[in-house]
Amino acid sequence: MRVNKTSMIEITQIIFGIILMNFGFYFFLLPNDLVTGGVSGIAVILNTFGISPSLSILLMNIAFAILGLLTMGKNFFFKVILGSLVSPLVIFILEFLNIDQMLILNQLTESRLLISSLLGALSVGFGLGIIFRNGGSTGGIDILQNIMNKKHHLSYNVAFIFTDGIIVLIGLLFFRNIEHFLFSVGVVILSGLIIDNISILGRAGQTLFIVTEKEEEVKLAIFKELDRGTTVIDAKGGYSGKDKKLVICVTSKRELNLVRTVVDKADPDAFTFIAQTKEAVGRGFSRD
Repeated sequence: MRVNKTSMIEITQIIFGIILMNFGFYFFLLPNDLVTGGVSGIAVILNTFGISPSLSILLMNIAFAILGLLTMGKNFFFKVILGSLVSPLVIFILEFLNIDQMLILNQLTESRLLISSLLGALSVGFGLGIIFRNGGSTGGIDILQNIMNKKHHLSYNVAFIFTDGIIVLIGLLFFRNIEHFLFSVGVVILSGLIIDNISILGRAGQTLFIVTEKEEEVKLAIFKELDRGTTVIDAKGGYSGKDKKLVICVTSKRELNLVRTVVDKADPDAFTFIAQTKEAVGRGFSRD
C-alpha cells in the first residue's frame, strides 16, 4: 500500500511538473518564437506553417517513444509514455479552450522579450526539475538523448548539447533573428541551472569524515543528537602510526554546525574534514 501511495504522489508531481513546463512554453516561449531545443523547439518552428504545437509534439513524442521501445525495451517505453502523452495534452487543452498565447505578455509594456524569457526559463526549469526529481520524463528528444547515452556511450551532457544545440541553431537559421537566438540560449542555460538544483533539492548535504580514537562516543552522540547513522572504517595515523577510526556521516547543510559541535564535545581531539555532497539518497534525505 505504501508503494502505491508513493507512486501516486510521484505521478501527481510529474503531471504538475509537465503542466508547469508547458505553461511556460505556451505563454512565454511560443509567442516569442524562442527555439530552446527539444520537440517544443521544433514545434515553435512548425507553428509558423500553421501546424498546431500540440499535434506536432504529439506526433514527435509518439515517434521517439516507438524508437525507444525498439532500442531500449518495454521498461524504458513505459517510463516515458506518460510524459509523451500528457505534455501535448496540456497544450491541446489550452488550444481547445482558445486561450490566447499573449494573455500574459499583453499585460507587459516594457522589456517584453526579456521578462518572458526569464519567466519561460523559470517555468520550464522548475517543471522539468520536478519531473526529473520524481524519475519522470517528458519524452521526445529526451528519449534520443538516452539512446545516445546508453547505446553509443555518449555522456548525457554531450548528447544534450548535440541534439538541443542543433535545434537552437536551426531556429536561428529559420527566423534569422540574432536577438531571439541569444535569448533562446539564455533560456536554455538558466533553465538548465534550475533543473540541476530543483532535481536534487533537499537531497544535497555535507559529508563529514571524522578521524577519532573515540568512535563509540562520536557515533552515539551523532545518533542521539541528530538521529543520523554513521559508517566506521579502520584507519591509522600517518605520522603517529596509531590505530584510529574514520567515522563517516552525511548530514544536511542546516545541521552542519550542530554536528560539528556534537563531535567536538564527544572528542575534542578528533580531526574532521567536510566535503560537499551533491546528492544523498536514503533515510533522512529521500522520501523514504
